[in-house]
Amino acid sequence: MAGLAPDDCLLVELPSDFLGVSVSQLLDRVFPLDEEHRRQIAERFDLRVNPDLTEIYTVFLAVCQEWRDFRCALSVSAQGERVELDTPVSQFLQHAEGPPHLSLHLVQEYRALEYAVRQGFWAGPDASLGWMRSLFALYFLDKHEVSLAAPASGYAGPALRRALEDLDSQGIITPRAPQSEKSPDPEGDETSEGDETNVYAIAPEGRRLIARLLAETESCIDLYDHYQDTLADPKREAVEFNTGRGVDLRVEAFLAEGLEPVRTVFLLRLYDGTLDSRLRDWMEAIETDELFEGILEPVVNRHGVDAETMTLVIEHGYAWLEEQQERDRREASDRDLLRRAGGGSLPP
Repeated sequence: MAGLAPDDCLLVELPSDFLGVSVSQLLDRVFPLDEEHRRQIAERFDLRVNPDLTEIYTVFLAVCQEWRDFRCALSVSAQGERVELDTPVSQFLQHAEGPPHLSLHLVQEYRALEYAVRQGFWAGPDASLGWMRSLFALYFLDKHEVSLAAPASGYAGPALRRALEDLDSQGIITPRAPQSEKSPDPEGDETSEGDETNVYAIAPEGRRLIARLLAETESCIDLYDHYQDTLADPKREAVEFNTGRGVDLRVEAFLAEGLEPVRTVFLLRLYDGTLDSRLRDWMEAIETDELFEGILEPVVNRHGVDAETMTLVIEHGYAWLEEQQERDRREASDRDLLRRAGGGSLPP
């Protein structure tokens, strides 16, 4: 599998009845959902040849679970050629050097937009892409104050053109004359120096939209950022946060709490400056779906946990948050008392 070392392949002997199945059916049978069937497969491992087979099998199980949940697609190849998942495995058997054997190479392909549609978060990829592209353009207009000529019809890139037209139609941006140095002409009238082409500026409604999105994002950070480092032990019913040894369960928390993960992750990416790296080529990048698949990868490429464990994590998350809020209230109260007392400082 892609991402593993060349020696970290999974070798397992299978019964002859597996010859009549397709590639996808083979994956379902070798990496089943049922724990008992998994144990039976694992019993066939020759751990004397490779003692790491159990750990490697666990990695493959996780990948196949993501595939079943539509969090990723699988690109499968045999002897260097792409294999369709519904193709019978018998077509790819190799008979040289001993008994027949089959060698498959798996590559995960994360497709957050497809996942969002399948899960019902968006009506279709165009709906989510249109919303994200509009905010993508607004981000560079606001934070980096890029100069974009108006009207939008002058842009060759159809995605950028539609994004600007959408923002304009909603009154979020508006064409304005560029601000430039004024100098008097010989008759005493002021004249503009430079290009007179209108440029897009953020309208008052755009400023209000940005303020609302910032408030939504900061509220999300306040409520869920501690899930970024979660260490859970379901057997002991113990959960810890911010240990430096945990896993990122923010998207799992969003899903558990009913938040739309594509929207939430995209807003967090806008907030944390991820998009700043595209300042030089953002007008070209906005035309591609790959840009947004990369931005949204945390929606699908995430650490998954079962529902029971996630319920435990959420319960502890609320308790942790209450403790932090109570501590902040106490510290604020102590500071207020010190100010009223005429100075001093809090003990370390």
